Amino acid sequence: MDSTIYKSVSTRRSLKYNYFFSAPAAGKPVLLFVHGFPSTSYDWRYQVTFFKEKGYGLIVPDMLGYGGTDKPTDAVDYKLGLIAQDLVDILDAEKINKAIAVGHDWGSVVVSRLANYFPDRFIAFAFLAVGYSPPSIIKFAESYAKASEIAGRELFGYWHFFAEDGAPELIEKNIDSFYSLVLPDDPKVWISDLTPRGACKAWIEGNKKTKLASYLPENEIERQKTEILKGGLTGPVNYYRTKVFDLDLEDVQGIRHISTTFNSRRLIR
Repeated sequence: MDSTIYKSVSTRRSLKYNYFFSAPAAGKPVLLFVHGFPSTSYDWRYQVTFFKEKGYGLIVPDMLGYGGTDKPTDAVDYKLGLIAQDLVDILDAEKINKAIAVGHDWGSVVVSRLANYFPDRFIAFAFLAVGYSPPSIIKFAESYAKASEIAGRELFGYWHFFAEDGAPELIEKNIDSFYSLVLPDDPKVWISDLTPRGACKAWIEGNKKTKLASYLPENEIERQKTEILKGGLTGPVNYYRTKVFDLDLEDVQGIRHISTTFNSRRLIR
């Protein structure tokens, strides 16, 4: 992606967002691509090339805490309702009335909040890897226990580690170990060493490594590591902290009175 086509905007809460922008051809909609963890706007490069050639407009931000976008250290700044408003501020800056929002991983959860708070600003919503996340007032500890009960094993144990003090620094110190756990060639490693509570921390503290995923070229993984380390891991793990510490429950309660349903035909799964 051509860095010269990137722009920046200061949102209404005075946070700078860095984003790729390409104007639409006549009659074509704008696509808003929202990345997840650990990632940057660069990870959408293939989609950018494909849709740009077809005349679609594109807005592809580095999300809060990543890349060229600001990286506040307080987890409160990462409430998803606030981030959803940030993205709408970018649409406003580009004078885009309606767009199609596409999310991946944590980006899918942010897109879910766009659907709840700002349904009239979007034509459709697409969710990759993680489906639509409905608003819920259930505390994290309760939902964690329920998910574990249903699955018959722990699913989100690593969230507890990411929320710990010192977690970003430990990940940065043993970044190769972290990436081999997040992107292993054998997905069963997640079951044994990522999802059980305490296992992720033990893996990274021990600087353990396994074969990296074969579906990604090694140079691509190295590039992602470099980009993530430039800004550090504090911002990225704050998305998890907002959930583990129930920081967004008050916002979610508000969503229930704003919009909890929308036309299912506008969902692209």
